Amino acid sequence: MNDGDDKIRQRTVVAQVMEHIRRMIASGAYRPGDKIPTEQQLAEQFGIGRSSIREAIKIFNYLGILESRTARGTYLCDHTSISTEALTWSVLLGSHELHELIDIRGALELWSTLKLSESVAAGHQEAIATLEQLRELIGQMRATGSTPREESRIDADYEFHNSIIKSGGNEIFTSIYSTLRAFMREEIRLSQDDYLDPRVIADEHEAIVDAIASGSREVAQVSCMEHIDNIKRRLRVQVESR
Repeated sequence: MNDGDDKIRQRTVVAQVMEHIRRMIASGAYRPGDKIPTEQQLAEQFGIGRSSIREAIKIFNYLGILESRTARGTYLCDHTSISTEALTWSVLLGSHELHELIDIRGALELWSTLKLSESVAAGHQEAIATLEQLRELIGQMRATGSTPREESRIDADYEFHNSIIKSGGNEIFTSIYSTLRAFMREEIRLSQDDYLDPRVIADEHEAIVDAIASGSREVAQVSCMEHIDNIKRRLRVQVESR
């Protein structure tokens, strides 16, 4: 067997170790803050050398899933501290068709929109403040007038949806959306290119705010889904025209 085969074999072992550790964590046997077994213990448990264990742990450290502390051991990190680098690579290495990314955005945003609508109906001040922030962002969209490809309008559009997702209080949702920022901005730019009059963009976002402000889950749900469907239609036109 040549050197190249040795390298492939070694990497395969590390990948298998990572899968074992992943399953160990996913099983719930270890909670955030718990110390996991030592390299020696894991090597004996998996029946392999410590070097492969060490390499796997290094990767999990880099991704923010584990934290190795000098002379103290390795600990499982809080799930919300997992590096956005891991999310970025999962997108880049997997399927990342634009429409599939919009489905991800839609799933995150629909849930967050429903939560925000419920909070508004309950009279929570934080939800009311979010509505005010959304209206301010709509004002920024209107201030751009009919200028095409206006960066400040794209910024306001992104932040509008980001604010809705943040309002849901799910830090992992917020992290995912932040990680997808470059993709989402491109999606927003492409979809805005389909408008003959960009001023309509602000009107559509105002309709979303009105739906959320109604306090009705059903009205908010329809508004959110219509917006996502509208984006998909406009993107399809833009992509097909290229």
